[in-house]
Amino acid sequence: MSARPQQEREPALASATTNGHTVSAGVVSPALRPSFAWQPASHSLKAERTYRIALLVNLACNAPPIHRDNAPPDILVELDSEKNVESYARALSQAGHEVLIHEGDAYLAAWLDDAQPDLCFNTCEGFGGDSREAQVPALLEMIGVRYTGPTPLAAAITHDKPTTKRILHYYSLPTPHFQVFQTPDDRLRHTLHFPLFVKPAHEGTGMGVHNESVVHNERQLRDRVAWTIEAYQQPALVETYIVGRDITCGLVGNGNDVHFFPITEVDFSGYPPDLLPIYGSIQKVALDHLYRNKCPAPLGDKLTREVRRLTHQTFLATGCRDFARVDFRLDERNRLFILEINALPGIAPRSDLTLMAEAEGWTHGDLVRAVLNAGLKRYDML
Repeated sequence: MSARPQQEREPALASATTNGHTVSAGVVSPALRPSFAWQPASHSLKAERTYRIALLVNLACNAPPIHRDNAPPDILVELDSEKNVESYARALSQAGHEVLIHEGDAYLAAWLDDAQPDLCFNTCEGFGGDSREAQVPALLEMIGVRYTGPTPLAAAITHDKPTTKRILHYYSLPTPHFQVFQTPDDRLRHTLHFPLFVKPAHEGTGMGVHNESVVHNERQLRDRVAWTIEAYQQPALVETYIVGRDITCGLVGNGNDVHFFPITEVDFSGYPPDLLPIYGSIQKVALDHLYRNKCPAPLGDKLTREVRRLTHQTFLATGCRDFARVDFRLDERNRLFILEINALPGIAPRSDLTLMAEAEGWTHGDLVRAVLNAGLKRYDML
């Protein structure tokens, strides 16, 4: 096995330099010069140093059978397709790396012992459990193999939306008021007022997010909480519904050495008019062909800087690595609210982060290689 990597120092939240701006609590001011200018290599160029890369995936076709009649139709939407995996492997191999592919399953440790990769490129969402995105990173930490993406702690924290929101609250980062419902009969806190928004506590890719997620009275709230708990076998997160624009900001890099992609605003005008302007699994998956966006989002310089500041501080506060995406709502008074951070965001050819990267001239392959290079640089391998 590869030697266990040295522990890294936690970056400070108070101040950072990002894309030529010094970021501190509540203030963004120009720096003397950018600390980092990412130049994605053309996929026709080989990396200066090449490695044996284990591409770790979770394919929907390999998911364990679901023995429940009431499982929601979007239960597997986070898992990858063979086509997506081929695109990741192509991007890595075009840089000259040797790419080995394996499922992130119970047989992974034995396979890694034979394969002896220099680094794992981890895309595993996990097949089950409250902290399923943390399972593969935890295994890799235990056996001392280097890998890209979040640590087990960061993966577990960010996959649990209520825990993420508690951390945001601790750092005074704006997020809607919320409550976790263990049962449909839990008493509603006095700080929450209708309309409210109901979603599963531990899911991504818009799972469990539909028109019915927006509730306007006590009966709707109880019905939706009951459905969410039963359908996803987990608590329901209830938060203040923020009427406004759907904004997302992505980055690649580590600590203070990061590159922001153009901020995206979802344009809901392309979807059927009976769908509310919320970015759920129906819009993300079933109606992906109707997706429209504004990239870069028309926010103006001041608001753009604030989105990036909040994105970076959320990235640091939750201990993310290599890449991430933070989702926001912008209300009618131009107040930003952080909804969540994706520590293992999708980087398939049609993922939000990919479309952001393409908006500034990157290819899908450039993005995949940038994530790999962020990990390699963190391990002093680049």
